[in-house]
Amino acid sequence: MAYINTFKQHWEEDDKEIDYKFRDPTPSSITLSVAGNDEMLRVAADGFYVRGVRVPADAHEAETVYNAFKQWLAWANLQRQ
Repeated sequence: MAYINTFKQHWEEDDKEIDYKFRDPTPSSITLSVAGNDEMLRVAADGFYVRGVRVPADAHEAETVYNAFKQWLAWANLQRQ
């Protein structure tokens, strides 16, 4: 339980430093970008996109999206340190 509380505390502290920018006040998709506007992962109403290419809805969809998210998360973490 202590680990969860520590994680939550760091998350809240980190969240204060992030400047969220929304292009559309009511976005219909979530886009994770790197190096400015280079799209890494997008979650839209019509599916998932990795680097601008729609991910087919098949047995590998979750794995593809998960791997793209891990890559984005690693990049974001490296940029902060």
